[in-house]
Amino acid sequence: MKLILWISVLIFSVFSCSKRGNIVEVGGYSFNYEGKEYRIQSVTPTISEGYNILMRRDDGKLILKAIDKEQDGILDEVTAGNLSLQEAGRIYQEGIAEGERRGYIKKRTFAREYRYNDDLRNYILATYVLAFGDIYNKLTVVDRTFFRADIIVIDKNADGKLDEVVEGTETLGAYQKYYETVISMGMRVNRIKKMNGTILVVQ
Repeated sequence: MKLILWISVLIFSVFSCSKRGNIVEVGGYSFNYEGKEYRIQSVTPTISEGYNILMRRDDGKLILKAIDKEQDGILDEVTAGNLSLQEAGRIYQEGIAEGERRGYIKKRTFAREYRYNDDLRNYILATYVLAFGDIYNKLTVVDRTFFRADIIVIDKNADGKLDEVVEGTETLGAYQKYYETVISMGMRVNRIKKMNGTILVVQ
């Protein structure tokens, strides 16, 4: 199961008066890296996956802002500042390590996963419902002989059509067959549903 990093130091909770009664928890802490102060802030809604933000301010001016959209410990985008994603990522990793040492970082299980096995492979389909970003699906295929992930592919719009090969040597068309098989098997046991054209793993 996927482990997601979120910050247990609670700053406040915001209650949204929507029909679903979404509660957003915001937590964060500051840390020092190479003589400069940075902050990691965690935003965790109850009805979607949260996100973490790495920030640095100098005299009130925003110098750096980068986002970990999935709370998986990996930055996805730098939205403010001149640092590269790689440079910001190094700072973020140091901040996470510091947060773990101080007991601020917690891990929670990512629940939207469907698993299917055949004689040769394990298939793991995960739906990401992001608070910061779009819904997408990721299919991971693990070789049962060598117990390694040979294939990782992404359906960016969760529309049932693969868009990107992250890991693997075949074409999208070849992996699309795996994807369709897993979707079909998941639908049979009501773990995967198609809603308004979107393929979702349900909890």
